[in-house]
Amino acid sequence: MDAKMYRHILEDSLLGTLHDHRLGPSTIIFQHDNDPQHTARLVQEWLEHQNLLVLPWPPSSPDLNIIENVWAEIKKRLETYRPRPRNTEELWRVVQKLCEGKEGS
Repeated sequence: MDAKMYRHILEDSLLGTLHDHRLGPSTIIFQHDNDPQHTARLVQEWLEHQNLLVLPWPPSSPDLNIIENVWAEIKKRLETYRPRPRNTEELWRVVQKLCEGKEGS
């Protein structure tokens, strides 16, 4: 993924989600890390143009983002989950169970 693709994802997904929840860009604080496509001038200019406030992010600190740790834990639990999910619908149900603490099949 490059900066252009990331900007396109933000245009579609981020702005779409804000619209769905009836939020304006200036009502949120957006968080992403210092990945090169996140910090590219193209993306930074787009974020400014959209009036999105971006949470300052220290360099080389991906573990400050709790979601990285959450996904790592879910992945670890999925590796031992039986029976293994066979499709995306089953996978989503299992992930929901794991997030709710209902780990039994």
